[in-house]
Amino acid sequence: MNEEDRNQDKQNENLPAVRKPVELIPVELPEPHQRFYDKLRAKIESFIKDKGVNETVANYILLAPDLFVLLARLIMDKRVGGTSKAIAGAAVAYFIAPIDFIPEALVGGLGLLDDVVLAVYALRRILVDVDEAIVREHWNGEDDLLAVITKVIKAADDLVGKKIVKKLEEIVFRKK
Repeated sequence: MNEEDRNQDKQNENLPAVRKPVELIPVELPEPHQRFYDKLRAKIESFIKDKGVNETVANYILLAPDLFVLLARLIMDKRVGGTSKAIAGAAVAYFIAPIDFIPEALVGGLGLLDDVVLAVYALRRILVDVDEAIVREHWNGEDDLLAVITKVIKAADDLVGKKIVKKLEEIVFRKK
């Protein structure tokens, strides 16, 4: 194996692993999720406009409502196993917690970057056990979910720093 192949393998180790499809069962989702989503997205868009956040960072911050709602929906889905629900619950709790690695109370919407990175790592872990189609069923985002996960993972070090990424990975991939 040459150096280029080893580098590619190292890069791919952080990309999502996906479980094979199973039969889908329709899920009815409660209206409060959509209302929360709309409020959070409007708040983030206002922050971006008021602070003049650059477009690249803004695009990552705008993933926060989509990821939050996706994780909340996965918690409620009966087809999702207990371990995956616990991981989704921990990621949702991290979104809500007033204290995290980059607190929103101190830096505004930019504080959502660590939440986005953690959510993506949580989804990467969830996709190992949950059918990709089930996860996609709950996705509100405009871009392909797996492409979003890959993009955020590749940019994570630049978005929040290597030390924070390492801590977030430890939270999600903690050995039992």
